Amino acid sequence: MKLPMEPTNLQKAIAVAQKASQEDQAGNYQEAIKSYQHAVKYFLHIVKCQPQGKEGNQKIRDKCKLYLDRVEELQEYLEKKEVIRRLNIL
Repeated sequence: MKLPMEPTNLQKAIAVAQKASQEDQAGNYQEAIKSYQHAVKYFLHIVKCQPQGKEGNQKIRDKCKLYLDRVEELQEYLEKKEVIRRLNIL
């Protein structure tokens, strides 16, 4: 009897990135931020410990930059939203 194969680190990273995107689209921005950051950590670990070749590594780095840019956008949005909420309380 064959045991199911464990997902590779790359598959895990992709799954976390997909979860981040789903949370983002659903408006769950805090969870999306956490998932994007987690995905980036997975991807960078892959680049460091399991190189995917020059082109593969560059694609991973490019994706990481996109995810980190999105994290920054979401954080700025949430900060502005919090400021507005506080101003409305006053």
